[in-house]
Amino acid sequence: MMATGHQIVGFTSGLIAITLLPHIGILPQTPLEAILFFVFVLFGSLLPDIDTPHSKLGQKFWRLLIFVLMVAFGLYLYAPNYLNSYREELKVFVMLTLPLLIMVRSHRKMTHSIFFIGVLFIYHLIITNFFAIPYYFFIGFITGVFSHLVGDLITKRGIPIFYPFYKRHFRFLFTFRTGSSTEKMIVLTLSVWNIWFLVTQIF
Repeated sequence: MMATGHQIVGFTSGLIAITLLPHIGILPQTPLEAILFFVFVLFGSLLPDIDTPHSKLGQKFWRLLIFVLMVAFGLYLYAPNYLNSYREELKVFVMLTLPLLIMVRSHRKMTHSIFFIGVLFIYHLIITNFFAIPYYFFIGFITGVFSHLVGDLITKRGIPIFYPFYKRHFRFLFTFRTGSSTEKMIVLTLSVWNIWFLVTQIF
């Protein structure tokens, strides 16, 4: 599925999630928190494609990573004392980045599996030890990631949902080719539904 399709599917999943959250006692308290919830949803909806530098998020991730490494190397050479004052933050950055780099080997492998969602949950536990991030933001993030996997499950290629334990690609009975007219029709239908749902909720 294309990036736009993943974002629309992710946004739709976010609307469903934020509608169900009050039933389990979880709800953003302000409009800003609700907006940030959907920011996490949209980011999560693109995250699995970080395994390819040709994706929208992949391009930004690899460029940012190279920039951060260059800055860190420059500080190591010319301002080691300044770099040393951020030692703990650098440890967290390296701890979170290295496993991700190990998983990013080829497209639609590790980042398109249930195992990847488990890794993200562990990341969440680590990050919340350093930062006070509301739990529903993580729910939004995982909702977006899960929607990405569902979106790719209905494409012809499918995904290796049980990777790395079982490398076979799985897909739904109903599938379509990425970028096909069927995908565009699904995206258009979901877009109209999203607008209708938001309008009915507001007015």
